[in-house]
Amino acid sequence: MERKTIAKIPAMPFALMYGAISAVIGLIMGVIFALFFVPIFQFASSQPGYTGPSLSPFAFMFGVGAIVMFPIGMFISGLIMGLIFAGVYNFLAPRIGGIRLYFQTEPQQTATQ
Repeated sequence: MERKTIAKIPAMPFALMYGAISAVIGLIMGVIFALFFVPIFQFASSQPGYTGPSLSPFAFMFGVGAIVMFPIGMFISGLIMGLIFAGVYNFLAPRIGGIRLYFQTEPQQTATQ
């Protein structure tokens, strides 16, 4: 097995990947959030004795807002966190050692026709 150590992480590519992963998680969270809270708003406004305004437009805006804003917010925060993580890793790796990865080379198979 071949052993290699990650000595340095390029900050911006790492931050972009971290931000993209965070955005996907944010989209999932936004959908779950909308699916959970929109029916609660709908139910609350349809209760007998409720005299306030209809919450249906608010529920719609809240649901769409969660699905749109969660991924954007998570991408921005993930981008910032990725830059911080890469900077801290690049600072600490020479001092305490980087992450060691083990690779196994597999034999090349020739295509027979």
